[in-house]
Amino acid sequence: NLKVVLRRESLSCPTFNNLKTLSLGEWCISRGANFDILVRLLHHTPYLENLFLQLEMNFDIQNALGRCKPNGGSFSCKHLRMVKIKCTKDDPRVHMLAQLFKANDIPLEKICVHRSGSFNLRMLKLNREINIAEMRACR
Repeated sequence: NLKVVLRRESLSCPTFNNLKTLSLGEWCISRGANFDILVRLLHHTPYLENLFLQLEMNFDIQNALGRCKPNGGSFSCKHLRMVKIKCTKDDPRVHMLAQLFKANDIPLEKICVHRSGSFNLRMLKLNREINIAEMRACR
């Protein structure tokens, strides 16, 4: 699995001097929601211009946030022009990511957040669909 390899290899990550655009998914943030893999990757992409983050919320966000202590890791992306974050409207990690970028001299004006429907509403709908399917199966 590529994600597993990237997680393991991020510990000894080389510097990507030619990388201008980076698109990352949930895997680089979800491990305890402490952003250590993200920070490590950003530290090794000094000429990055565009960063895209897709937050799926496909794990237990409440438990992760309860033990979440985002690392204040440092990175320098002096060429970064834009950070686009796609997430659900109730994803609290967006604020933590904004603080992380701000602490590393990325102005908030460069961060664009696209929020979709509520994670909680999606889960309620999914549970309702499961209940209906179970009732039909019992007939």
